[in-house]
Order: sequence, then C-alpha cells, then structure tokens
Amino acid sequence: MNTMNKKNYLADSTVNSIVKIEKITAGQKARRFLADLGVLEGVKLRIIKNDLGPILIEVKATRVAIGRGIATKIEVTG
Repeated sequence: MNTMNKKNYLADSTVNSIVKIEKITAGQKARRFLADLGVLEGVKLRIIKNDLGPILIEVKATRVAIGRGIATKIEVTG
C-alpha cells in the first residue's frame, strides 16, 4: 500500500498543530462560507480545539469554529 497518497483532513488534525489547506472539496455554498472566514486553499491555520463538536481554528489572528462535516472536506498538510 502506498502511504504517499494518504489524504489528511482538517477533522483529523491534532491540537496546536499548524496546517496548510491544500484542497477544499465542499460545495459552492460551503466554499463561499469558508472564504468569508478566511479559510482558503494555500492558507495556514492553527488547530485550537478538536475533540467533540465543532473544530476551533485560528486563521489570520481570528478564532473560527468549523463544523465536522465541512472539516472532513478540507484536505491539509503539515
């Protein structure tokens, strides 16, 4: 099995890690919502909370909550 093709998602990121958004596979409405929050492809962000419920992230010095459904559609590296 080739582990180089394993995709990492925002929903699986660990607390205090800094990740870079590689690809957002959500629909147009969700992508617009994320863009309004500053969550765009190429942006780096920090994971503040990732246990139960929404994921709390820090992007451009602002804390934002992202639902788990959308977080599973955001591919990240880092």
